[in-house]
Amino acid sequence: MTGSAGRYRWVLLAAVFGLYLGFGVVASSLAPLVGPISDDLGLSRSQMGLVLGAWQFVYLASSVPAGRLLDRMGLRWGLLLGIGLVAASGLLRAAAVGWGSLLLAVGVFGLGGPLISIGTPTLVSAWFSGDSRGPATGAAGGGPVVGSVITLLTANGLLMPAYDDRWRLVVATYAVLAAGVGVVWLVVTARVPDGIEDPWRPAAGKSLGSLQLFREPVVRIVLILATGTFFVNHALGNWLPEMLRDGGLSASAASAWAAIPSLVGLAGGVVVPRLAVPHLRRAVLASCYLVLGLGVLGLLGDWSALSVVGLVAIGAMRSAVLPIAMLFLMDAPRVGPANMAGASALYFTAGEIGGVTGPLTVGVLADLSGGFATAQWTLAGVTLVLAMLALGRNLAFETP
Repeated sequence: MTGSAGRYRWVLLAAVFGLYLGFGVVASSLAPLVGPISDDLGLSRSQMGLVLGAWQFVYLASSVPAGRLLDRMGLRWGLLLGIGLVAASGLLRAAAVGWGSLLLAVGVFGLGGPLISIGTPTLVSAWFSGDSRGPATGAAGGGPVVGSVITLLTANGLLMPAYDDRWRLVVATYAVLAAGVGVVWLVVTARVPDGIEDPWRPAAGKSLGSLQLFREPVVRIVLILATGTFFVNHALGNWLPEMLRDGGLSASAASAWAAIPSLVGLAGGVVVPRLAVPHLRRAVLASCYLVLGLGVLGLLGDWSALSVVGLVAIGAMRSAVLPIAMLFLMDAPRVGPANMAGASALYFTAGEIGGVTGPLTVGVLADLSGGFATAQWTLAGVTLVLAMLALGRNLAFETP
């Protein structure tokens, strides 16, 4: 791809990065506000764990239909619908009056989120190839990371004081931001360079059904990795501020320090996937899981210098494992651009099994044990299992 089309693909990547940023802002909007929201609505940690995992639960049912809808609507309108539903989820959260309405509001995110998370790798697979896929996948995947940074740095440190501790206005602000990036996407995609026919649909090719894709050994192992990765990532993404508060930090300090993994992840999500060249990819992925687990263990006990090291390790690795795992799907012999939407749908369906159970497990273990140490050991154990799976023979295939 050369000339204006080649340049446009990077503008397009920036626009989809913005959509993923809006996704991340709304997805993480409750995590730094767990305390005031729970106090206002009278929620226990277990109840809040169910709320935090609600949209991941909806993902389980909506991911495969979302992949089919993207094939029908095309990426332009499908991604726009996705960010619209994400923004609606944010506004409904701000209007929640109890546990049930908050659970429903968060669940709406699970209808729009898959359109973005499936559409993004599908777009990258269609517009990028070869060595450019790794950096493009990592860059696009940095959107949720930036969104999380924005939320963690502004929720308690800026917006709560500005809004006189009215958490509803904070959450509504993030919803408006998500709607704004949707408008940007609509403008950027209004006109594409001449000579490109139907640019919003995956490359032509024989499309495989979900069952056919699932029969591929590499797809199955990546789905298992997705489940475990989402278990850890969503658990940390939703409970990290509370873990740090449990270690002795104030709410504002915990939110600020919880942003460290996201800040580090901005570099980790781009740099580490570049190191995952085909012949080293399995070893790099396994190493990422091991370092991630050690980072979680670094948070045990009271706040200390080791906690800072743990946060850095979590940030560098948490943002890298998903793009690397996605590269295995993109390069799998029977996937490719024509089947990327279907493969991504399976990926996020499997992943959100972990996305649901991760936050819920941490909440339940915290209630039962009166702290987060048991949950942290559990998360570290999961990363060890994932590291061993990453070295399996099913991922040892020749990439194009």
